[in-house]
Amino acid sequence: MTQVLSISANTAAYAMEALKPAQREPKKTVVEEAIHALARRVEQGSDQQLRALINVVKPPSLALYFLTSSHHQNPQATYEQVQEAYEDNESKHEAA
Repeated sequence: MTQVLSISANTAAYAMEALKPAQREPKKTVVEEAIHALARRVEQGSDQQLRALINVVKPPSLALYFLTSSHHQNPQATYEQVQEAYEDNESKHEAA
């Protein structure tokens, strides 16, 4: 006697999750962790060569801060304020 089983696609997908190979950690994450470990070692030690190296290879959070620091909103001027500033600039230029 033969028994036929029927399962849904969701159940099959759930069962296949266990058979999938584990995802590798991205290389970027490994590098960031190594840089943070080096920065902690520099803080604890007095090796000048390591201090020079960490000054060249900045921790990613600091690099990210400098990369995104220009993304803040600058205050915007109204059209009237811009016109007034141009007129002031023109009058100063003509007077000179």
